[in-house]
Amino acid sequence: MDSKSAKVSMWLSKMFGDQQVPSYEVNPWTMDVLCRLMEWNETRDRDVAQLIEDLKQKTEEYKSDADYIQDFIMDSVGLSTSSLSSTGSSCLKTLVDSSLALNLKDTCQTSFVLAINDLTSDRLEAENRSQRDLISDLSKKLTEIIMLEKSLQSDLLKTDTDVIEAKAKAENKKQNVDFFIKKMKEWSQLSQNLENELKKVGFDPSLDHRSLVELSEKLENVKKEVASLNAKLKSYLDLTPNLYAAKVKIEETKLELKKVDLLLSEKMEGLESLVPERNLLK
Repeated sequence: MDSKSAKVSMWLSKMFGDQQVPSYEVNPWTMDVLCRLMEWNETRDRDVAQLIEDLKQKTEEYKSDADYIQDFIMDSVGLSTSSLSSTGSSCLKTLVDSSLALNLKDTCQTSFVLAINDLTSDRLEAENRSQRDLISDLSKKLTEIIMLEKSLQSDLLKTDTDVIEAKAKAENKKQNVDFFIKKMKEWSQLSQNLENELKKVGFDPSLDHRSLVELSEKLENVKKEVASLNAKLKSYLDLTPNLYAAKVKIEETKLELKKVDLLLSEKMEGLESLVPERNLLK
């Protein structure tokens, strides 16, 4: 643990240089994290150093090749880069830049033609791929539009069907309303005619259906009273004869029976007078 702490401290001091190293808590977890960071950083530094060395070596090789070519040109044709005109220098620079851009091994015409053909093929392939992607996207959108159109047509047909059914129901309801209005007018006119007929025959409002029901109920009550009086009379007849008391009781009973018969006769006459009037109305 002390060895790791010492290595981490040295590494942090090296990383921050003249700056003060931030304070941190020393525990197994932080030390483990810092050790891994240190290892990764050292590995990266080694890779970078190796890459730099490789670039330096390639630079030396390219410089050596450039010196060789320059010496060869000087020995063969007596030309140097300093002896070229501005146009020649510009063409030479363009040739070098093109070679680097096309990543050519040399500057011969065949290498340029092959590289340009490859670029043309790549461009055509990219354009074809872009067109295929565009056509695919358009096909998908067209399919979606067709499906949406079919869905809208289906919804439109359903809506038309619903509208036709709603119109039919509305027309049927209108006909029913017209029929009921017509019947109401007929019934109102018939009711008015019946009222006029009743007035002509002198119909008494007290003899309507409700009044007749009340009279019928009263008649039933009277019949019950008569039956009760008959039963009471029969009980008196079964008693031991007392001539004077019997005569008095008989006279009282006869008076009550006479009153009941008179009331019953009046009710019956009222009902009999009502029957012809109802037949006349029919």
